[in-house]
Amino acid sequence: MTEKETCACCGAAIPPEFDSCRAMFEAVLAREYADPACGAVHLLTVDAYVLQHPEEHGPRSNAFHLMRLCRLVEQGADPRLGSKPPRVQAKSFEADYRRFPYLKPPAQRGAFTIADVIHAGNAADHVSQVRWWAVSVWEAWAEHHAWARQAAQRH
Repeated sequence: MTEKETCACCGAAIPPEFDSCRAMFEAVLAREYADPACGAVHLLTVDAYVLQHPEEHGPRSNAFHLMRLCRLVEQGADPRLGSKPPRVQAKSFEADYRRFPYLKPPAQRGAFTIADVIHAGNAADHVSQVRWWAVSVWEAWAEHHAWARQAAQRH
């Protein structure tokens, strides 16, 4: 694969050492699991990737990840690896999830991609680049911000 090949979903240039965006995502996840400093932004990584690749996920996935990205970006929720809501909150969320709408993805899914994160030189660079990426994706989904804010408030 050459650097001129791009991901059909997010438009990222795929470096020669990777065969797909998914492979870059898996490498970034491995970094986050191996280094707690990088894992400090894990949920931002997951949400940004999923929202830039909605074709790979189920129809309610966009709504869930956009709602959570709203909580992380706008409300300052904890994006660390292993962060979970209390059990009672999780149970009420499960019932609501079945009623989540399908949110149509924007044509442009963000100015930053996983390709901007993959070659981070250290943990501080990784965290900074993931945060920029997540904000970029959040801004790209502006058409659905009102729904995401309302859903985030409920959960």
